[in-house]
Amino acid sequence: MQRTLTARDAFRRKTLWTALVVAAAAFILFPVIWMIGMMVKPTDIMFARPTEWLFVPTLEHFNYVFEQKFHHYLLTSVLLGLISTLLVVIIGTPAAYSFARFEMRGKDDLFLFVLASRMAPPVCLVIPYYLIFARIDLLDTFIGLTLAYMTFNLSFYIWVLRSFCRDLPAELEDAARLEGWSRVQIFRRIVLPLLRNGIVATSVLCFIFAWNEFLFAFMLGGKAVKTLPVAIPTLITTQGVRWGEMAVVGMVALAPVLIAVFFLQRHIVRGLTMGAVKG
Repeated sequence: MQRTLTARDAFRRKTLWTALVVAAAAFILFPVIWMIGMMVKPTDIMFARPTEWLFVPTLEHFNYVFEQKFHHYLLTSVLLGLISTLLVVIIGTPAAYSFARFEMRGKDDLFLFVLASRMAPPVCLVIPYYLIFARIDLLDTFIGLTLAYMTFNLSFYIWVLRSFCRDLPAELEDAARLEGWSRVQIFRRIVLPLLRNGIVATSVLCFIFAWNEFLFAFMLGGKAVKTLPVAIPTLITTQGVRWGEMAVVGMVALAPVLIAVFFLQRHIVRGLTMGAVKG
């Protein structure tokens, strides 16, 4: 009798938790579902009262987005995010490892200087960037925006990856040095494989920051080089907000981040939990 009650209680508890998870997921995903509906809903019945649940889907919103060349802005955002993140990884990984392993004069002051660019509000940095880029003819250029994105993400990447490097067992590197390995060999053959999850997790965050960035893209670009976040406000016209097109562009802007997280979630979870349990 006691065994039956225990099984019944476990079933009820499992059912309750499942219902709570489903309810939470429905609450979180409701805006996405609502946007999907607006993507194919005709404009004349989009805000009809009472709401019309049965309608003939339309592609007029997709056609307008394509005619306004939003796919070019999407490609620009993707390339800026990928190239700037790649440069951050190439430069930031050795820098983070150096801050974690090497002793040097003024290391803490130098590390604080690196973090200072991330601590300051972006609006405080964009004006000096604008003046410098205007002097060296990098305004509204792909190279200029790439350098700007790389700069404001580099400090974050070094700060996060430095903690991962400090959690690596130094005994492995000491043993490799006893075998006659150089610092470059140790870094390439031991440190990089162990840091793989941390590098993936941090680089995905850097890509998301670059993907969502608006102020730098607006001030330093915006004409010849326009990203998707800068192009989205153009859907707010004097006739009103083009809600259907806004939904299409919003879902397109959401897609790359979801794809990256879906395919790299194993590395992201391992990287974010690296060093959480020590034994």
